[in-house]
Amino acid sequence: MLALVNNVKKQLISLSIVLVSFGSLAQQDPLGIFLTWKEDPLTTMVVDWHLTAATPQVLHITEKGGNAWKQETAEVLPFPFSDRHIHRVALSGLKPGTSYSIKFGGQGKEYYFNTMPADISKGAIRIAIGGDSMHDQAFMEKTNTQVAKYDPHFAVIGGDLAYANGDPKNVTRWYAWFDAVKNTLIREDGRIIPVVVGIGNHEVQGGSFAKHEDFKFDDASRAKIAPFYYGLFAFPNQPGYGVLDFGNYFSFFLLDSDHSNPVDGVQTEWFKRELAIRDNVTQIITMHHVPAYPSVRDFNGTTQARVREHWLPLIEKAGVKLVFENHDHAYKRTYPIKNNEVNQDGVVYIGDGSWGTRPREVHDPETTWYLDTAQSVRAFTLVTLQGSSFNIISVDEDGNVIDTYPANPLLK
Repeated sequence: MLALVNNVKKQLISLSIVLVSFGSLAQQDPLGIFLTWKEDPLTTMVVDWHLTAATPQVLHITEKGGNAWKQETAEVLPFPFSDRHIHRVALSGLKPGTSYSIKFGGQGKEYYFNTMPADISKGAIRIAIGGDSMHDQAFMEKTNTQVAKYDPHFAVIGGDLAYANGDPKNVTRWYAWFDAVKNTLIREDGRIIPVVVGIGNHEVQGGSFAKHEDFKFDDASRAKIAPFYYGLFAFPNQPGYGVLDFGNYFSFFLLDSDHSNPVDGVQTEWFKRELAIRDNVTQIITMHHVPAYPSVRDFNGTTQARVREHWLPLIEKAGVKLVFENHDHAYKRTYPIKNNEVNQDGVVYIGDGSWGTRPREVHDPETTWYLDTAQSVRAFTLVTLQGSSFNIISVDEDGNVIDTYPANPLLK
């Protein structure tokens, strides 16, 4: 009898350990939280959270202020070269312009996100845009803090994200990058700001597919040379470029400037086709990494020239008015340009990738025909869209408004 009692005690202790372990797992604070889209931003949201646990976890969701919590089980994906796992829930069937509360594992802190509005005829949307985000985590977090103050509907970072160079040994740089997002792009009230990311040279081993003799221009080759970029993010994912459509009021294109895809050929043909079928969209903005009109580098650089040759005629034909560029680690805004000359009916190019980098010395706007302004400063740009109108302000890491377009004399 004594042996039986001892055996029962051992079983109860073992069960208690299992339950405690499971409870701890369910309540584990996510190591990273990242929201984005891969489909309609009005009715969907992709929710990623990072854990060491490989067992699929549950996301709890309800309309903000409600109690009708639903459960969605995550798809589990590997975090490349790490013992972490990405738990991903692709939510669909959401209501436009609506706030949703979420809890990870049904425990702990309650967060929320907003879907995008059905139209912007009466209200505006705000987008924080920049690139080259993390030479140093402190740089990134300082700019992020200014971004969050403007409560943008979402943010876009156009390549050179964690500066990990596709190298497995640099996985901790991605930990730091997601730390920065979690620390500073979740507002104090719990709102998570969605982030859309593009590809740059520092996502790719060697900076470009052209450095790899065995590159085959397929999904496997792209994932091999840019394993973190293709492994961590739902959008654009393969083939490395894409477009998000916000109803018929706005489309946002992300392009790959010779990093894991050539500028010309398949990508340019895709871009031409996708622009053409959006001729009824009110506003279109495009972004790529290497600038057509650089503030620091040589205007006649190879990729710069290829971007101007293959993409700019398509952009101009489509009536696009704003293009965002990166890569140079400075701030710039060009004059409106068409057919490679200043023209008030042309396109304004804004950049140049200084979100979280060490700024570089810029070309002198007085002697550089296309530059209206250029500054050696860490900054991002806030784009406001309403109806067919837009305006931008650019803000440095200390919160100073350093540029406006169209010019606002009250902010000079």
